[in-house]
Parts: sequence; C-alpha cells; structure tokens
Amino acid sequence: MERETWRAGPAGTTRRALRISIVAHFVLVALQACVSGPPVLSPPPTQIDALDGYGSLSLRRESGSVKTRFSFRFILPSTGRIEALDVFGRTLAILIFKEGDSWLALPSRHAYWTGPEEELMEKFLGFGLKAGELARLLCGRWTGSGASSGVGEWNLDWDARGRVLGGERDGFRFDVGEFFGGASVPRTVAFSRAGSSGRVRVLKIQFNRPLLGDLFGPSILKGLEPKTWPEIEDLLQDED
Repeated sequence: MERETWRAGPAGTTRRALRISIVAHFVLVALQACVSGPPVLSPPPTQIDALDGYGSLSLRRESGSVKTRFSFRFILPSTGRIEALDVFGRTLAILIFKEGDSWLALPSRHAYWTGPEEELMEKFLGFGLKAGELARLLCGRWTGSGASSGVGEWNLDWDARGRVLGGERDGFRFDVGEFFGGASVPRTVAFSRAGSSGRVRVLKIQFNRPLLGDLFGPSILKGLEPKTWPEIEDLLQDED
C-alpha cells in the first residue's frame, strides 16, 4: 500500500487545513453530545445549595474580545470553581473561589496566582463580582441559602412571575435575555460596565448534586509555581 506523505506548498497546506477543519467539526459535535440531554433540571422549590453545568462566554473590552466555553460548579454561599475550555474541551485555566479568596491555575504552564476573589473577577471579566453573586446570576435565584451574601447591595428587577429580569450594583448591569422553558433559570444573560460588556449563555445546569472529589482544595496547585499577575498575563498571551 502506498504511504501518503504531506508535502510542502499550497496544496499540502490546503489538504491539512481541510482535515483539521473536519476534525474540529467532529470534536465540536462530540462536545455538544457531552452536554446533551435536558439542558436544565428544575431548581428545587425550597433552596439551592449547589449548582453545576456548562456555558459559553463572549466578552468585549478595550483590550480586545474573548470567546470561550466553560464548566462551573458552585457551593453557596461563597465557594466556586470555573474551568475555561478550548475548542477540544481541554482545560486552559481553573479558577477557584473560596470564602473571599481565589486561585487561578494554569495546569499546562505549571503556574498559579492567588488573590482576593473580586480582584480575580475584575481581571477576567472587568468587574468585581463575588462567587456567590455569579452563582445567583447563573441560576436566577437571589433568595434562600446564603442570600445575605451581597444580595442586599443589588437593585433587582422582577417580573409578575417572580423571576429576576436584571439587576445593578456599583455601575455593573446585567439583563436576562432568555429563560429556559418552564423555569426561572436564565438561558442568556447580557452584562455591561464602563469599558466592558458581554454575554453568558448557559448550555446546561443542574442543582444540588452531590460533590464528587476535591474540586476546591489545594490539590489543584500541586506541582504548580506561584506567579505574579504580570507573569500570568505573559503566559496567557502565549496561549493565544
């Protein structure tokens, strides 16, 4: 059997690009399959203690624009984990939030940074949200377990069905564009603040599932070296 080899030049480059495109297409289909099934399980009528799922983020800032997919897991009122994923579903970065502190881990670069949770949110999203606030924005439930964690600082808009349509705090504004059918859980949320704006689309969300493994502990930092934020920025730019 004749062995196929890649040749330099436009023809070889075109064939390689075509194959990469085909592979990327099937990977995207596979990623969609990973989040198939019911996109939302109705939140419990009493309270939400935990939520997890998948989503996509588009962010526009003066420094440029970013689009990514991510997975999330929150334990109310103040613990969370977000993983930024590339097109192949591989983890690019892990963000951990716990009781006011935060860690950003770059596993492939063997590096991490730590600081206050609102500072990490500010650096990534352009506004200083708390983990509990982001969790409530994603699930649409601003009362119940841990509701005292910052909710009193918000001016919230409600509709006749008791759903939160939007809110504002310290110049940051969010608006729900679409809800999951039959639920008060947002499917799309637009947000803005001076100098940045964007949109989150929730692809799948589930509630009060048992925690499997240590998702919020120091084990994610094993083998990683602490870095300053300028050093982290350099590493992130190398990922682009």
